[in-house]
Amino acid sequence: MIRGRPIYQDRSDTLMPNLQPTEISPLILQNMLDNLPVGLMVIHVNGETLTVNQAASKILGYPLNAFDGERWEALLVDREKNDAFNRIIVDIVREKKVNLKRNVWYTRPDGKTLHLSVTGSFLREGENIEGIAVLINDLTELHRAHENEKAVLQENSELQHERAESIRHLAEAVAHQIRNPVAAIGGFSMRLLHKLDPNDPNRKYLETILDGSKRLEDIVRAVGSYTRLLRISPQRVSVLAVLERAQAEIAPKEAELSRKIAWTVQSEPEEMILDPELFCHALKELFLNALEFCNDHCIAISVAIRKNEDHMDVEIRDTGSGISEKDRPYIFDPFFTTKAVGVGMGLCRVKRIISDHKGRIRVDSVPGKGTSVTLRLPESSGIQHKASNS
Repeated sequence: MIRGRPIYQDRSDTLMPNLQPTEISPLILQNMLDNLPVGLMVIHVNGETLTVNQAASKILGYPLNAFDGERWEALLVDREKNDAFNRIIVDIVREKKVNLKRNVWYTRPDGKTLHLSVTGSFLREGENIEGIAVLINDLTELHRAHENEKAVLQENSELQHERAESIRHLAEAVAHQIRNPVAAIGGFSMRLLHKLDPNDPNRKYLETILDGSKRLEDIVRAVGSYTRLLRISPQRVSVLAVLERAQAEIAPKEAELSRKIAWTVQSEPEEMILDPELFCHALKELFLNALEFCNDHCIAISVAIRKNEDHMDVEIRDTGSGISEKDRPYIFDPFFTTKAVGVGMGLCRVKRIISDHKGRIRVDSVPGKGTSVTLRLPESSGIQHKASNS
């Protein structure tokens, strides 16, 4: 069934006079084939099975002698469950394809189902087509492991989503319960303050109460804003256009804080599928954070947008004060802030927006020199259009 062929043919008596033609015996060749870790099946152009090694015999579920002198379709084609496997060989023959590779399901005669990686190519000798070679690799265990891992990740993702939703509903309920008492405290404090004489020593107590109620109102407003973030409404938009909108909307804050941003932007007019409103909000939060922690009256912010085959990176660098090592683990936590006056929900909102886009956020910072924030968004994130819940 297997014919040995010379592995080297001496064609130069002058350069290598002592090298003689060498042939591999059929027995050695058969041993080599049987020791291959993957299945190998060689089929003649007339459909006759020429070679099947032990690995292929085991994977396909037939004894080796079942292939002797048989046409491959006599064993496999009649099995409807293996249509995808059979189609590979048919496609190779019909379209004369080389290195055609597919992952398919295959059901053996004993009923066991395997997940196979099948690669097939034409065999040529000169201009003549001698047959096809089919390599078969059993990926069943690997596929099962991947499926189990995917199921575990999916379950964890669902649990995290349920937990996040529970926390969101709790925060919304607490904010609602606090809102009315805080408004009453602030309102009555203001009325009493207006009635007191400007020199009354009790004014400072009412002013303290009023300041505290205003801070509570800010916290309630921030929590409400976080819980009412719009659901993702993705569309194909120009990332550069969203960036320019965020730059324009942050400009009033420059005047309010008496600071100036020196912009550097590196980007092509790339398009991505994302929610322009939410992504613009995330960019503004990052720009505002850099602006508020600027040590100078002027801060340099550079934005680089790079698109690869499967994702897009938006890198934002600033020359602000940076983030200390002790604060870095907590920057995305709700209510964490190092500002004298602040609520600490800005970066928390940014993380939620990027997570809702199936993206990732990375922060690198050197205290006293500045911070780099990289937003990585997948090209095909699987995000779907959702109605707003605001």
